[in-house]
Amino acid sequence: MLGNILYGFTALIYLGFVLFNFPKPSLGGSNAMGYGLGLAFFGLCFTVSTLALTMNISSNGGFHWVSQQGGTRTLLVIFGWIAFAVAAFFCAALKWEDHGEFPRFISWIASHGGDIWLPLFMLVPAFVFLDSERSVQFSTVAQIILKVGFALNILISVGILYGWMKASERNMDAAHAYTQKRDNERHNEHLKFIAEQKPTDAIVNLMALTGRFHDQDVREAAVAKVKSKPDWEAKLLELLDNEHYHTEAYSFIDGNDVDHPALFVAPLNRSILRVAQEIKKRIKDSNDLQDWHFDHFSIERLLRAIDEQFSEVGDFKPALLELRAALDTPKPERFKTVRFTITPILDRWLKAH
Repeated sequence: MLGNILYGFTALIYLGFVLFNFPKPSLGGSNAMGYGLGLAFFGLCFTVSTLALTMNISSNGGFHWVSQQGGTRTLLVIFGWIAFAVAAFFCAALKWEDHGEFPRFISWIASHGGDIWLPLFMLVPAFVFLDSERSVQFSTVAQIILKVGFALNILISVGILYGWMKASERNMDAAHAYTQKRDNERHNEHLKFIAEQKPTDAIVNLMALTGRFHDQDVREAAVAKVKSKPDWEAKLLELLDNEHYHTEAYSFIDGNDVDHPALFVAPLNRSILRVAQEIKKRIKDSNDLQDWHFDHFSIERLLRAIDEQFSEVGDFKPALLELRAALDTPKPERFKTVRFTITPILDRWLKAH
């Protein structure tokens, strides 16, 4: 009884699937989205209903002829159902569009009603195996139909897998080419921007391009442009004492030597204390506190710069301890679980020094 109900439900879904995909739908604008959602809905329903039907027939011994071993029989039945479901759905999905990635025989089957006749290779044998009397009378014919359908579905599924891999490779190549083109354009824009900087332009314009993680030629050009100004070091010190731009200077001193490191000790300490006060204020007043909120202060860059060229000429630990204490400022109750990403970075530095 249950098998007949499942078969009837599957037949109705199959009929709806066929009618939904015929005649040719409009694939322009919002209609394309509606068509895609409808196709996905019918495909999902058809997949689930055929799985339930397959399991029902298998549990009642309808596929006993597949293999004498129960485990092997179950695997073959499930494998066959997967191939059938994949082939049926893609034949419907590819019916009105030609995709060059897939083998030509799949496009031919899809465009010649594969979504209509391919499911019959399962539905007709299923009708036979549901009834013991029909199974005895027509078992040989049903088995032949199912085996032919199984072979055809396997062939189609393999072709679809090949097409998917080919399309994925093409998309990856296209994405790589786009990324390379975008990076090259940005690279050239950076070099052009650096070349256009006049002696009277503020060095803050170039700070972001002097960081150690930029392309070497961009970084070297930016650093050379900065150092071409006779008073570049004084301007850098002014940035460190500027409450709005002091962290911009960290990009420069992280990997680029200054001529007089001792001059930077006091401005660096003052900038660290300003960051500490800013962190305290933001934690107290925050209404959307996130773990990454203080990453833009470039603390990691600052710590590298201190280790590389300033640790021998000054003491920064008291200021950094105050900065660390600022990160422990009591948070609003709803943000108690937030853990800032810069905290362990600063902890490691303090522990090592």
